[in-house]
Amino acid sequence: MLVLCAKAAFAVILIIAGGAKLADLAGFAEVLRLFIGTRWPAPAYTCIATGTAFAEVLLGCASLSFPAAKWVNLLALIAGCAFVIVSVTGLALHRGRSCNCFGALSRIKFDVQGVFRSVIFAVFAVLAMIGVGPSAVRLGVTTQALLLAAGAMLISVSFAAAKALAALPEDIRRVRSR
Repeated sequence: MLVLCAKAAFAVILIIAGGAKLADLAGFAEVLRLFIGTRWPAPAYTCIATGTAFAEVLLGCASLSFPAAKWVNLLALIAGCAFVIVSVTGLALHRGRSCNCFGALSRIKFDVQGVFRSVIFAVFAVLAMIGVGPSAVRLGVTTQALLLAAGAMLISVSFAAAKALAALPEDIRRVRSR
């Protein structure tokens, strides 16, 4: 049960993070620019930001709806490890800057707490790699469709919430983040 809970939790985290990033692609593209540098034209960063956000959403939905797919677990593990690498690198090179991990839904910055959070996410992904019996993850087509629909709702809710928070005046957002 712990394995399935960790798998579902990580899937939901991916869906929410991807949906929130889609609401502020320009902000996430700026974070990418910190890591890649300014050698590329601005549209390239937006394209990478869009691809990354969609990849998170797709991976989260696939993980939620197809829990027995081992290749999905492997991709989730790679994503979890990438989160740790980005957090550690961000802490080392861009301490205190916004990571835009969850778009406007949070004010998470590259700091020690962010590294700790990403390690927890990676642990969830490691737990998801542990095999469970086929009967524990056997889902019918209807259940898979309902889980995909739930994923779509999470995407739209996180997108809408991130857009609404981003639209707030800066002074109100500062009060919210205290």
